[in-house]
Amino acid sequence: MEEAPALDEDYDLLSDESAGNIPEPSYMPSYAPSFPSAKKSLDARLVHLEKTFQQYLFMLIDRKGLSDPEVYRRANIDRKHFSKIRNNVDYTPSKRTALALAIALELSLDETKDLLERAGLALSPSLMSDMIIKYCIETSNYDIYEINCVLFKYDQPTLGV
Repeated sequence: MEEAPALDEDYDLLSDESAGNIPEPSYMPSYAPSFPSAKKSLDARLVHLEKTFQQYLFMLIDRKGLSDPEVYRRANIDRKHFSKIRNNVDYTPSKRTALALAIALELSLDETKDLLERAGLALSPSLMSDMIIKYCIETSNYDIYEINCVLFKYDQPTLGV
């Protein structure tokens, strides 16, 4: 087996000068994707991070004109937990909590996916619970107690805390 050539230590993959000048190594199989031509350095990209889960959540709550108690009651989340979310900009929810909040805000499927992504989460087509929740959102069923009954019926974890 042919050994991979050593990289030049002065070659900075993250600088603007090197972006787009990355040679495709000769040992790469023809089906392998080539390196993308980057126009911005990593530092420049990190300056433009989007809203965190917590920031996006409270923007949605404000946009919908809901009060905190309305949201945490609809989400089946206790006040103490909701206060923890409100006071921590870097809060990362469990998937169940994030989905409960999406249901409470009556988010569309795309809005739900966006909210989940901000927490590093996703709806999986291979999980029964995710398919049940997706179905409920698509059919505009936002009653957390009804959704939890269906989840319970199929022996799936319920939403909220």
